[in-house]
Amino acid sequence: MDNLEIKANDLRDKSLPCPTAGVQSQCREIEKPVYPQAPPPPAPPSPRRPFVMPVFYGKSLVAEIIAIRQAYLQNGGNDPDVLSQMAQMQAEAQAIEDQMNQKPPEKHREKPKDNATAVHMLEIENDRLNQELRLLQEQNLLAQNRNRKSDKEDELERELRRLQREHLEKMYGLQRELDDLRMLLMMDRNRPGPPPQTTHFIQQPQPPVSLKPYVEVEPMAPYDQYAGFVIFYDFVLSLDPTIQACRLVVGLHSSSAVMGEPTVLPTVYTEPATRGERYNYNYSNAVIGAKQPVPKCPPESDLGLVVELQASGGPASEHDRHSLITRAWTKVPLFDNNGRLIAGRFRIPMRNVPIKPFLHVSQVQRIPKYGDADLYYRIVNMRDAEIHSMQQITAANYNQYTYPQIPGDYKSVQSVPQSPQRLPSIPPRALRSTSPAQTMALQDTTLGFQVDRVKKAESGEGKIKITAYYASTGKVVDSATSPVTCSTTSVKSNFKYGYHVFGQQEATFQDVNYQGDMILIARFYLKRREVDVYDEFQVADQGVLEPTLYDEESCVAWAALPLVICDDSLPLKKRKTFNPNFMSINQGTHTIPLYEMPVPEPGQIPLDGLPRSRDWARYGKATLRVYVFQGTPRPGSLTPSDVSDIEGEDTLPEFAWLPLERKTPPKDPFLLGDGFDVYIDGCRFLPDSSTFTKVAGRILDRRYELYGKDINTGEKLDSDVYNPVYEEKIEFRETNIPPTATLLLKVYTIDNFYKSLTVVGYATLNVFVETGTERQPNVDKPMQVSLNEGAHQLRLYSQGPNGVDPLSEHCLRDSGVRIVPCASLLVRLVKVTRGAGGKALESSKVPQSDWLRMGLMQPRPKYSDRVYYSSRCTPTRGETRLFHSMMRRTKRTVREVITLVAPAKESYLRSDKTMEEFMKTQLTKTPDIKPLDQDLNFVCQYSPKHGIKVAIDSAVNLPWTNFTHAHMCFNPPAAFYLGAPHATYDKLMFTEILDTRSTNTSPAWKDGFKHFPRRSFHRFLTLIIHIQEISVNVSKENYKYGLLEQAWTAVQIFTDKYCTTQAFQLPLFAGSPSQTILKQLAREPCKEWMERMIRNNGIHLLEGSSVFVRIADARRDDELLSDIAHNKLVEVNTDYIPVGLEESYSRERPGKPLETLVPVGKTPEQFMDNLKVKFKSLVYKLYEEGNIEK
Repeated sequence: MDNLEIKANDLRDKSLPCPTAGVQSQCREIEKPVYPQAPPPPAPPSPRRPFVMPVFYGKSLVAEIIAIRQAYLQNGGNDPDVLSQMAQMQAEAQAIEDQMNQKPPEKHREKPKDNATAVHMLEIENDRLNQELRLLQEQNLLAQNRNRKSDKEDELERELRRLQREHLEKMYGLQRELDDLRMLLMMDRNRPGPPPQTTHFIQQPQPPVSLKPYVEVEPMAPYDQYAGFVIFYDFVLSLDPTIQACRLVVGLHSSSAVMGEPTVLPTVYTEPATRGERYNYNYSNAVIGAKQPVPKCPPESDLGLVVELQASGGPASEHDRHSLITRAWTKVPLFDNNGRLIAGRFRIPMRNVPIKPFLHVSQVQRIPKYGDADLYYRIVNMRDAEIHSMQQITAANYNQYTYPQIPGDYKSVQSVPQSPQRLPSIPPRALRSTSPAQTMALQDTTLGFQVDRVKKAESGEGKIKITAYYASTGKVVDSATSPVTCSTTSVKSNFKYGYHVFGQQEATFQDVNYQGDMILIARFYLKRREVDVYDEFQVADQGVLEPTLYDEESCVAWAALPLVICDDSLPLKKRKTFNPNFMSINQGTHTIPLYEMPVPEPGQIPLDGLPRSRDWARYGKATLRVYVFQGTPRPGSLTPSDVSDIEGEDTLPEFAWLPLERKTPPKDPFLLGDGFDVYIDGCRFLPDSSTFTKVAGRILDRRYELYGKDINTGEKLDSDVYNPVYEEKIEFRETNIPPTATLLLKVYTIDNFYKSLTVVGYATLNVFVETGTERQPNVDKPMQVSLNEGAHQLRLYSQGPNGVDPLSEHCLRDSGVRIVPCASLLVRLVKVTRGAGGKALESSKVPQSDWLRMGLMQPRPKYSDRVYYSSRCTPTRGETRLFHSMMRRTKRTVREVITLVAPAKESYLRSDKTMEEFMKTQLTKTPDIKPLDQDLNFVCQYSPKHGIKVAIDSAVNLPWTNFTHAHMCFNPPAAFYLGAPHATYDKLMFTEILDTRSTNTSPAWKDGFKHFPRRSFHRFLTLIIHIQEISVNVSKENYKYGLLEQAWTAVQIFTDKYCTTQAFQLPLFAGSPSQTILKQLAREPCKEWMERMIRNNGIHLLEGSSVFVRIADARRDDELLSDIAHNKLVEVNTDYIPVGLEESYSRERPGKPLETLVPVGKTPEQFMDNLKVKFKSLVYKLYEEGNIEK
């Protein structure tokens, strides 16, 4: 190193001319060590600590947690949160172990208690999951109703569906575990206890339970009326799949009173039917799971629980899926006729609304069902309520529920009804106690059937074949003369819509070999026809059979009815022997459903009731009504028994009429210089006779003086002729319009039937109201008024003001003018703003581009926007039904109608302008032509399912001195005048309430309208009215009644498929109508035939004698509420009165008041009640003896 340093110093001392960089590099090269140095050794590695695994012994949870904590610390863990959590876990585990180590008190039955606790905990968890599931379903429904969904909302829906699946899986798992624990609990409770001598068995806290998977109900247990009973509402099955949620409203009702306030049960969500058995249909179900105690309930057979089903969603609820609407109802029977509680598991069909709570339970069975929906419930005594509260509620057990026993309505059986009533199709299954007299009756071996009718089947010629079988062998039942099988004659469904009327055709069998398993099978044979022909009513001759009808190909439906009532628990083998002590023939009137082919074997049909819809497919809604009797048959009834079943059209269709009332009356004063505009927007639901239309109008004061310009609108060519659009605006800037001003509007059209200018209707609207009120001013003096501003829906009336009474908004309504059903006019009154000069703006002085901004043009709103004040045309009951038919009319545009009506060539109609000119020319009123008034018969086409209503009000100038009653029928068929046995095909209607204040020469009746439902259309259908004089002879012992003089008349019902709806004065003819006359009336117009027969003396007038009658489409009877006898202002059609004899028919001859003819010792009310019964009896006798003119 010393040498090196010396060398370096020498070099530094030398002054050589070299760059500095070179010197430095040389110095660094010299300073490098001669030998390379080794790298420093690495640091020694730290010693590795072994990983400590937790080790513990035994099955103690505390020891396991301690071992985990110790291992965590040994492995270097020092997180305070983890150590705190472990300490908490150790404390909880120690508490659990201490609790488990405690010895429970020794009891013989400890396990059921633990199971019961587990069951209770699982039920709490199940309820919590159910609540979460309902919340998720509600959130999902709200999410589905949104129109636009963001990505987050889509993700939320997917998350909701996933959570729903998880919750359903967890809930079903808990349900299965809950079922297992309940089964263990019931098995433990059913173990044999101590001997019966010890007192411990009597004091067991829980009653013994059988080993069945459900709790049995003891139906024959005695009822304690002081304790009462409990009803469990389990579930409702087979609801419409669109129903989302529902609830039940329950009330106790008798046949005459309400027993307490109704109870509203909780709302539940429906779930789709996805399981087996009945769930293969497209239905939804609702598990109610509620119970209701009813303490201190008296055991009365007419008591019943009225259950109302309110649902959200469902058919016709597209615009409001969340509101709960009453959809169906039923009445649950509680006690039988012996006062015993009808306890057990039951299912009962839901019925269509409206709710009729005061009907007896047996009468409820006649109301149509609400689809296939059934209510499943349990009724138990109060003492058994606790054990039944633990019952599993699941729709999978629906087959454990049966139909309840329906107690009979003794009141309706003991009294003689005016019309035979339809009994429920499923007869009561109660055991009958037999007295000696009853035993003799039950042993009567005469069995018979009467076939009444088939309803709602296909059109054509039909027959019924009835056969009785033994279910055990499948053989036909034997009688002394022949097998128990019979058939009806063929009938056509041509005079009653949807009906095949067999006229109670009867068959009787003697010495029938009774067995307890007899079943009746009815086969319906039909010859279909593509088009219904109603021009001829034909009844086949009795006994004439057509073999072609009995081909198997023509058999379209079948029905079954058990012929023996007995205990349902009896097996089929024990039913072979007929025991009258507990078996009886299933007598009475039965309405049974028809099912589609093929016909099953007799042994396959259950004897405990009719076939269920899940077993066989229904033949539409068709039913067969048959009467089964034993011994002597009942006399044939001649009283109509069918009533109209049209109840679904009693509610308004959607958007047909939207209710709206003005919330606050106008308050802004109408000052001098103000102006207003009248907008004619359109019309709604004009009659069928309307084609293209226009609106004309004026503003008049109460004295009919004109103010302002006339109103004449055009019509949009593409609008519907029944709902035309005008979009016309008329400006009124006059300063002298009085406060009583009324806007009078007329709607003109070219009538589709009369082909001439016709006024469809009139409407009125008051222009002003008294400020702060809705009243129209009635005097033209200075006062503070306000414009009747707003959108108004005005009703159309068939006639205008009379020109005498002061004109006002309510003048048409108060004068009793008939309305044009369903028709209305949409009008708006709009106040305009003032300009810079303080005057009201006019569109002629403002550019059209500024009209909308300055309020001079306001677009026509949609009716669905609910802006028109519509309280002035609230629909009547009849209009509500008409709306359904009117909304089904085919839409026809004005453009299409013009091409059909206009006589010009096609080239003339290619331009919209020429079409508008054609309409304007046709709808312009000329001085020499008076427009026709609207014919109210042509409003809406006749609907056979609603039928016809007729009211005979009074007769005038009768040529006799005694009492008078009348009966009526339709021709064809006029079956009464065909004699026996055809009279039962179409039954008579009778007058019943004779007004004692009327006279013997001009009697009046107060019956009102009589309904003829489901009458088929026949172009020459006539109403035959037959009035007869009734003599009363008073003797010492009794009263003798007899029929003396008689008269008749007729009136045609239809014109071009429209039912006449008006009042008539009809001339009376002597005698009664013969069959020849009736056949002629069925082939030509009634009025023309009547005029020809009067000229030819084919019929003889009772000159001056007439009858007043009202005829109406059954949907429109409320338009003719006033009877002619008490309201002389009713417009009466006198077209049938012979020409030249009008004066003799307009005068009324005096007579004696009927109350003076009542025999001494009788009150008028009692005598009139007896008189109507005797009159029917005399007519029946006339029919039975065949004393009818041929």
